Amino acid sequence: MNKEIFNKYENITYERINKVCKNVNTSVFPKVRLADIFSITKSGISNEEYSFALKSHFDFTVYDNKTFLPIFSVEFDGKYHRTGTQKFRDDIKNRLADRFDLPLLRINSRYLDTKYRNLDLLSWCVDVWFLAEAFYKAQENGAIPYDEPFSPESIYSIGDKKEKFPLFLSLEIRNEIKKLSEQKKIKSLIPNVWIGKDENGNYYGVSWLYIDDEKGLITVSGMKAQRFPISESELLEEIMIFDLYEQLVEFLDNKRKSVLNQEISKRINHFEKKYRLAIFSVGG
Repeated sequence: MNKEIFNKYENITYERINKVCKNVNTSVFPKVRLADIFSITKSGISNEEYSFALKSHFDFTVYDNKTFLPIFSVEFDGKYHRTGTQKFRDDIKNRLADRFDLPLLRINSRYLDTKYRNLDLLSWCVDVWFLAEAFYKAQENGAIPYDEPFSPESIYSIGDKKEKFPLFLSLEIRNEIKKLSEQKKIKSLIPNVWIGKDENGNYYGVSWLYIDDEKGLITVSGMKAQRFPISESELLEEIMIFDLYEQLVEFLDNKRKSVLNQEISKRINHFEKKYRLAIFSVGG
């Protein structure tokens, strides 16, 4: 019996990346050796890293069809990546990606399974990559002011996507929360967000809203630091707002209990003591 090249999630990952790449003159290749991507010699890296690069590969690597050069790689981290052996291997891959300036996006099933405005997180990240590249080239050519920052949420439209501001994942949810506040059904006009970082650069956040002066709703989440040019804190904020809105819908349908605002304050204080502030926005 022949061995399958991909497992279920690797196949989904390939299809999602390939769908974006077809529109931007790039190609995605599976299981390319690190030594071939980096043109590695023994110079500048350890014997251990050199030996590893000869035998190991990235799950997927995207190449520019004009230059035939690699532009970034994607790794799918399944459950086995939690083992000590695999963590050790992942660390070597991370070091080599850093050493040779190759952006590396590490994803898990959450990046594929959950949809936000009909967009999964993997597709969001890859879309953002190519849009950011186009944005910075436009700045170099003088088409966009050099001091204007790139923000995925400000992109009005993309190709064949029907939604306006398609990368602003929580756009409709924020509008719904605002309407509920204006209708006096909840106190908060927009979600509150606090996001901090640990010593390894990983992000941990808490988002909450107040139903009234005594009770509210709260959610917490986290995201690993990426070697990829996206804002982890902003993406984590979007994810938490989705989670918070799900709680709000359940609460309004009498399917979820609220929590006391005092308890919300305790959770926020815990985060403030444990992590270094990255983002803080208050909506009342």
